[in-house]
Amino acid sequence: MKYLVVIVDMWLVILFYVLSSFALESQPVKGANSASDLAAASFQAKGTINISLPELSFSAQFVAKIVGEDSAGISFYGPMAVLLVKAFSNKEFFEYYDVFNNWAITGIPTSENIYKSSRIPLSFVDIVRLFKGQLILPTDSLVEQRKDGNKVLYSRKSGEIVNFFLMENSQLVQFQQKNLEDKIILNILFPEYQTIGNYTLPKKILLQLEERKGTVSLIIDQIDFNVDTTKSFSFNIPKSVEVFRFE
Repeated sequence: MKYLVVIVDMWLVILFYVLSSFALESQPVKGANSASDLAAASFQAKGTINISLPELSFSAQFVAKIVGEDSAGISFYGPMAVLLVKAFSNKEFFEYYDVFNNWAITGIPTSENIYKSSRIPLSFVDIVRLFKGQLILPTDSLVEQRKDGNKVLYSRKSGEIVNFFLMENSQLVQFQQKNLEDKIILNILFPEYQTIGNYTLPKKILLQLEERKGTVSLIIDQIDFNVDTTKSFSFNIPKSVEVFRFE
């Protein structure tokens, strides 16, 4: 039970937020996906999440369905295709059901609730844009720190945190957060991209979590844009399940 609780505490919940969609105005980077086109797309994604922390190492498979900017459903599977978790979210509400341990989380998908459940200093909007390999801010709001050939490093200070974005050939290859004492808080690498139809999306995302002294790798094996969006992805949580609410 311990290893599942740790995972829920951090990255099964966060991955679900990541795979949800949202409405966001931004200025697309030259050569990158159109933010509006990608936000409107509906697709199914399959892949693997690998977690390595001092207290455990764990892998799980996931299947997610995303409907434009409106809603998303996701399921996580362990060995022998055993269902571990299923979840649903739209812009106003989310539900997360840990089938294995028989408990659930429901609430509103705000940045405060994301931090409560994961301790990750990113907003819902930030996480989704990073998952799609896009800048989380308009380029004209960033400061160009240096340029070396096809690589450009941008930064922006937000309160007590400084955000860094390393672009190579107009693609995001690294996102980093530091505090004002220059200590790394979060480091995300995008070592590999894949082109599917009209979209270029990360195939692999590596997250280095300084506070948790661990890493999380997300590998997206398959994306299918021909997905049935006529059926709702929401579900009913059994009455016998203990529910934690984040309002």
